[in-house]
Amino acid sequence: MASERFRVVVKILGCCSLCLLLLGGCSRDETPAPAGKVVGEAVADDAAFKPGVSQEKKLAALDPEAEKARLHKIMERKRAKPKKSFDKPREAQIFFAQKRAPVGETAIPVQRYIEAMDAMRGMPLFSTSANALVSANDSGGATPTAGAALGSWTGVGPGNIGGRIRSLLIDPLTPATMYLGGVAGGVWKTTNGGTTWTPLTDLLSNLAVCSMAMDPKNSSVIYAGTGEGYYNIDAVRGAGIFKTIDAGASWSQLPSTANADFYYVNKVVVSPNVSSRVYAATRKGIQVSTDSGASWTLKLEAEGVNGCTDLVVRTDVTNADTLVASCGTYLTWPAQAAIYRSENNGENWMPVHTQAGMDRTSLAIAKSDQSIMYALASTNVAGNWNTGLLAVLKSIDGGASWVPVYTNSGAKTLDNMLLTNVCSAFCAVCEASDTYANQGWYDNVIAVDPINPNIVWIGGIDLFRSNNGGVSWGLASVWWANASKAAYNHADHHVLVFHPNYDGANNRTLYSGNDGGLYRTDDARADVTTDTCSDTGSKVPWVSLNNGLGITQYYYGAVYPGGGTFFGGAQDNGTTRGTVAAGANAWATLMGGDGGGVAVNPLDTDILYGEYTNLSLQRSVTGGTTFNSATTGITEASANFAFIAPFTMDPRNPSILWTGGKKLWRTVNGADSWTQASAELAGGGTVSAIAVAPGDSNTVAVGTNNGYVFVSATALSTTGATTWSASRPVAGNIAGLTFDPSNASILYVTCSNFGQAHVRKSTDRGATWTTITGSGATALPDIPTFGLAIAPGLFNRLYVGTDLGVFASLDGGASWAVENSGFANVITESLVVETSSKRLYAFTHGRGVWYVDLPGNAGIGPLLDLLLLNN
Repeated sequence: MASERFRVVVKILGCCSLCLLLLGGCSRDETPAPAGKVVGEAVADDAAFKPGVSQEKKLAALDPEAEKARLHKIMERKRAKPKKSFDKPREAQIFFAQKRAPVGETAIPVQRYIEAMDAMRGMPLFSTSANALVSANDSGGATPTAGAALGSWTGVGPGNIGGRIRSLLIDPLTPATMYLGGVAGGVWKTTNGGTTWTPLTDLLSNLAVCSMAMDPKNSSVIYAGTGEGYYNIDAVRGAGIFKTIDAGASWSQLPSTANADFYYVNKVVVSPNVSSRVYAATRKGIQVSTDSGASWTLKLEAEGVNGCTDLVVRTDVTNADTLVASCGTYLTWPAQAAIYRSENNGENWMPVHTQAGMDRTSLAIAKSDQSIMYALASTNVAGNWNTGLLAVLKSIDGGASWVPVYTNSGAKTLDNMLLTNVCSAFCAVCEASDTYANQGWYDNVIAVDPINPNIVWIGGIDLFRSNNGGVSWGLASVWWANASKAAYNHADHHVLVFHPNYDGANNRTLYSGNDGGLYRTDDARADVTTDTCSDTGSKVPWVSLNNGLGITQYYYGAVYPGGGTFFGGAQDNGTTRGTVAAGANAWATLMGGDGGGVAVNPLDTDILYGEYTNLSLQRSVTGGTTFNSATTGITEASANFAFIAPFTMDPRNPSILWTGGKKLWRTVNGADSWTQASAELAGGGTVSAIAVAPGDSNTVAVGTNNGYVFVSATALSTTGATTWSASRPVAGNIAGLTFDPSNASILYVTCSNFGQAHVRKSTDRGATWTTITGSGATALPDIPTFGLAIAPGLFNRLYVGTDLGVFASLDGGASWAVENSGFANVITESLVVETSSKRLYAFTHGRGVWYVDLPGNAGIGPLLDLLLLNN
């Protein structure tokens, strides 16, 4: 899009893509990588360490031919091992927003989610499991109790894969009680230190929890801020601040925040002195409440720099709250972010630091000496380091003034990589070009050891630690390593929290929240390393706390015959697979990076298909042990394909698959080779959905992101010169296409953009269309709508996945009911019917995978008639 709000700075995969795809990691093998310096354990004397020798110099010291032979052996041994790839968070958020914003606009109208929830409260509630209906849904999605009484969906995980979290709270009195916020999965609670987790907010109107704050005087009072406001696109938008006063048992939206000023709440802080004083860093600026959130006043306006992204308060000052804020993110040079300070409860703010090129900046206070503070600043200067590190700043006077303790020199050294993908920057080890993949706009967090103010932690794509006040740095985690390695931690870190009883000796526990969930180390002072390509150099051990933490964000899913095995492609958590037998905490990762479409050959389940982003289809003939590229013959540019590009397997013949960008492509030999199957599609759109009629392989429908549907009744014989017949049932994104299993002339289309007819039906292969969204109390709300599924044998029973969960129609779309019985108000883009087990699977974008058993062929009658009878 031409709009600046959709400006994309592409993260080029380049060398490390090659490195990871061939080796399964950056030179990780039994054969050691060139030795790097191991940084000694952080101790009281804070001995400084020098930057390590660069990887280039290490390699130059080796015999070139011997090094080539070594790498060749590594590659040969690694080819069959699981692959890891990069995620693309900026592109993912653009993709998310474009599918939802009203046609011609760039902003997602969050108020319409609230309006949709209001409408849901008056809608009937239908339980598929119980095959029962009630006439009123007074909870706007059913309470957990009501859902259980009706018959619930069953969650199958993944509980061990995780998803993006940006906030973590620990009860200081009972540290085994913790709360975390999933940016698409809501608030979760554990009372046993992460052994198990329970969702608390499944039925809220918005699950995009980005920030949380606990009342220091009453740990039962928690504020949850929604919406991620770190970039210039309106995605994962929030709906204000929610509050609990009973440790998460119940929640309510603060009415004063149900407006545009609180669409993005990046940080919430409660005064350590007066509990009724609450502060919020938002896209608008710094908001202050003196009445526990009942009302708010904007005290620091920052809308012109995209808002304030961080906010900290001193806990050692009792006469008035002293706060420090950072404002400005995703700015275009020469605009600058800045640090501000207030000494009077947020009433007045003074700018205390800014500098050329300064962009998103995170803040941390040293608990042991709160006059010491640190800031991690990214840069908006063009070039290799754009959105990478600008500087690490330090204040020794409580934030009144700041000086850089480390400034990016521009050289390719580890110290400059704090906000860069270290693996990609040092991939000369793979004999390819280096790539600077910077993400300071996205993952940017800093924390200080509670006991020693000179020990500083930074989270970017990787974790780093300095033992000398930020002067030099060592790696404290590796995301590309095998998960069995002690140093492994998922990429993209957003929150670092020390245990309340941390003392640097008997308790050294630190928690890291990232795109893969929550991790813990019990030795935060173990050795770190400057060896950029070793998976054993850092001695900081990490363990996953993703135990029943179902917050994975799926785009697509597929189910094996029989319904016992399923797999899906997820944002930043790759392609993962689980089984009913093994349980929610035994999912396995098949491919890394951003996952997308998936398919399984029902005649030979060793044959699987998955993808990364754009044109990247992969095939496995080993049941997922190995994957290889499966795009031979496709000559269209990868950029023509959607960020998550749809592909579809013919249900009658699994050797036939379809995909497309601006054109359609067909394979009839299981992706050994592809043939162009259409001319460039009319209208200029990109393929967004594909469907094959279950009873007729020749009948294929294709939808685009600008509302066109193309249908052919002779699809197996079309060529690159064929123009497919076109119609335009909507103006927005065609999110799903579904043929009636009993009649290839009947085709359903779903649209995901606000303001469009979200479900339409054709009885003549797309020549004409009828809107089937109901009316009155049984109308489908104006909500982004995605996959549509038809119950086997009950062809008038329709299910649609939406941004607020699942809806059902029992009468072919004439009327609709909420089908969230025991299910969350969560984004649900993929619905899959497994016919032999008669199960409906929902692959959600924030709450993992669920299924419900479908009833037999005996229906319960039209929904509207039942409503009249019940009333």
